[in-house]
Formats: sequence, structure tokens, C-alpha cells
Amino acid sequence: MLIRLVAILTLIVVFLLTGPGCGGSKGKINTELEKTKDGDYIFYPPLPNNPRYQYLTSFSSSKDIEKKKSKFFKFVVGEKEEKPLPIRKAYGADIHEGIIYVCDIRGGVVITIDLKERKFGLLGDRGSGKLLKPVNLFLDRENSHLYVADVLRKQVICYTLSGKVVKFYGKKDQFTKPVDVELHGDKLFVCDVGRHQVLVLDKEEGKTLYSIGKPGSKEGELFHPTNIRIHDNRLYVSETSNFRVQAFDLEGKFLATFGKIGKVPGTFARNKGIDVDKQGRIYVVESRYDKVQVFDKDFKLLLFMFGPGREKHNINLSAGVTVVYDNLEYFKDYISPRFDAEYLLVVTSHFGRSKVNVYAFGTYRK
Repeated sequence: MLIRLVAILTLIVVFLLTGPGCGGSKGKINTELEKTKDGDYIFYPPLPNNPRYQYLTSFSSSKDIEKKKSKFFKFVVGEKEEKPLPIRKAYGADIHEGIIYVCDIRGGVVITIDLKERKFGLLGDRGSGKLLKPVNLFLDRENSHLYVADVLRKQVICYTLSGKVVKFYGKKDQFTKPVDVELHGDKLFVCDVGRHQVLVLDKEEGKTLYSIGKPGSKEGELFHPTNIRIHDNRLYVSETSNFRVQAFDLEGKFLATFGKIGKVPGTFARNKGIDVDKQGRIYVVESRYDKVQVFDKDFKLLLFMFGPGREKHNINLSAGVTVVYDNLEYFKDYISPRFDAEYLLVVTSHFGRSKVNVYAFGTYRK
């Protein structure tokens, strides 16, 4: 009888140590779908309209992703409760091979959120490549490199995805306040908000080849450019203090502009992050009113969405936006069975309940 009792207790202990209490299977973020209180998925525009975007999930600290261990497990192995690692103030972000990379400008580091292993990590937190105030990043998927614009170091640093420094860009006085970076071919485009210019560098040698724009408010001039994106051989520049977006060719010739100061949709008050999808839809973050505005390739307003608030799907003092065409498989448990998702949209916030929000673009089947 005693032997049988011991065997049963042993099985219970094994179940508790290896079962769902230790975090579940790999590859899933959380089995609980992010829904509204009435159980409905969150769409933009909301039903009964024809939804094109669905809110999926959010990340603000390591507790949003890491495996949860039961109290019994902690009692048996003697583990103490660890404080969650927070994202303090998010800006640039991207996703590659199941890992979300997030610039934390207050934490002075790039946070890595591993969706496969379900854990937080740090990049650029030590050594010669220690970051001070990383604002935006660019993922070179072809070479598995990460370029980070650090406004306090006055440099752009290239890392391997494991965090090893590859190269520093930004010799003495080359940059004043680099806030965004993008690689195109053998050229590195660096947005310098202090110089009111986009500097174009030789990727290998790091020397400045030419600059785009000069201080001012006329066509082709820039005033506090904060974010850039290259799409279809066009450079899009989001100018916070000119309340507009300008398009240039890659040699710096002015092509077009849209936007003006205002409070109504289609205008800007504090525009920041920008990205363009494969169909030419342009996403612009309006951080003052916490909206993401979507324009077509001819700059016609298609939709303005999201908004501030206390719910997880809200954005608060929003900053960055990134279109991601792969990695959908890591979010399949969040997608409505009626929604055919095509790509992801990552939106970051400086404050609020959620620092990194993930949405999907697609088609809703009624």
C-alpha cells in the first residue's frame, strides 16, 4: 500500500514538473486569444463594415511571453520569483525568424522577444557595442545583420543577430542625431534629425557619398525628419516639424509630397513612423492623436485606425510601424477563423499598457 502511494505521488510530481504548468509546448505564445470582453475579435474597421485589419496580441514585458511555472515547481526546485523584464519606451521594431527586435530608447537596449523559445533577451547591452539610446533599426535579412541608429552615441552600429558587433558607422561629426537607418544595395541611408537631412553612406567604407534635403519647408527641404523607408526605389521621409511625408528618388531628387498640419484624418500633428507594403499602401504613425493612417500609392487616405486607451489593443504616444510579410505562423492562434491574414503590422508605443502591438492585414469572410 505504501509503495503504491509513493508511486502515485511520484506520478503527480512528474506531471506538475512537465505538464502545462511549466509553460506548454514550444512555438506558441499563449493559448488564450486576445479578445474583447464579449468574446469578439477586434477588427478595423469594426463590423458590420468590411474589416481589413485584426488586432492579435501585445508585448510589454517578459511576462507576456515567458513560460509560466507553477508554484509547486518553484517550491520543489527552490526558484525565487523574478521581476519581469519590461519594455520601457519602444520605438523601432521588426520580426525575423520568430524573434521580435524592439528598440527601447529608455532602457538603452534592443529587446529581443523570442516567440519560439518564449523568452526575452537583450542586444547591445554590453561591450564596445553597448547602446545608449537606440531609436530605430533595420533588419538585413539577407546577411542576418541588424543596423541600429543610436541618437546619443551619434552612430549607427551593425550587429549580427546574436549581438556581435560587425561595424560602426559615424566618424567624428559625421552625424549629429541619427534616428533611423535603412540599407539599400551597397548604400546606407541614415536619417539625421539634427542636420535635417538624410545622409547616404558607402556601406563598406562608411564615408558619406551625398546628402538628401537641407533645412527648410519648401519642396525637397526637410525639417526634423524622424523616420525613413525605401520602397520601389523611392525614399519616403516622415517630417515631424513639417507635418508631411516627402518622396525622393534614391539619388535625392524630389518627387512628391503629401500631408499638412491639422487635426482631421489625412493631416498630421506629430507624424513619426512610416512603412510601405507591397501594394504601395503607405502607413504613417500620427503620435499626437495615436492613429495609424493608411494612404494609397497616390496619397489618398484609405483608413485611419487604432487609438489611445487602456485596453491592450490601444496605442499610446505611438512611434513606429513596420510591415512584416513572414512570421505569420507564430500568431496563427490569435487570428479569427474568418480572417485570411496576409501580413503583419507591428506598431510601437512609448507609454500605455502595451508597448508593442501586433495586428494582421487581410480579408474577412462573412
